[in-house]
Amino acid sequence: MIKPDEMFKAERELFIKEMKIPPDLSYKNKESYYYGIRKAFDDAFNQYARRTHQNYADKKEEFISPIIERICTYLNDANDSFDKCYNDCIERAKEILDNNQYGLAQKFINMSFKYMMCFNDSEDIAEKFEDCYIPLDKYTIKWIRAQKNKEINKRLDTINNAWANIDESLYKDIQEYVKKVLSNNPQYRISYSSNAGNAQYCFLISNRLKAEFIIWHQEKINEIHRILEKATGDFERLGIQKM
Repeated sequence: MIKPDEMFKAERELFIKEMKIPPDLSYKNKESYYYGIRKAFDDAFNQYARRTHQNYADKKEEFISPIIERICTYLNDANDSFDKCYNDCIERAKEILDNNQYGLAQKFINMSFKYMMCFNDSEDIAEKFEDCYIPLDKYTIKWIRAQKNKEINKRLDTINNAWANIDESLYKDIQEYVKKVLSNNPQYRISYSSNAGNAQYCFLISNRLKAEFIIWHQEKINEIHRILEKATGDFERLGIQKM
């Protein structure tokens, strides 16, 4: 059984490596915030923009400047609350979004906090990340649906799992449900594929943002494996066998 803290740290290090996050970023230095929040903007908007043929690039600086100021204030002020910071950021993002889509705003803000958790001194302010939310996207929603909450799954069915279309009411209900699920430190399967026989397990950490590092990566691996399995079947029908 893999210890949850060890699993989180391993996934965090992998995320830092894959995202090429510089090793000298600090929550004390406002300039450090630009790197992570620009990345969070791209994570939230680039794929959605391609799919919907919308252009958000010209709003990038307008988006990130006030978010940087607000998150920097929160992380450096012991008396500032996460809920207040998050709500302020969401309201600012919604003001800039012409279509007022909550789903896009939440991913942008939540991913911003994920990048901040990758600063080299983020553990010095670990309490600031305790109440953070799990960013909702295709992979985390896949895991949430697997928990088989009938009411939440029914509501997700109405939007075809499109995280960008999640409204504020559903978002809040999902976050509370995830908090409840993770409070029991559920067992989670860790493997290079969804059906490998040598899988290991870990107990998911109760912190929603820390758990996301683990869940997001594993659910992405599962999807890749499903695609490869389908491709194998397609080639076998053509008489082409795996080596």
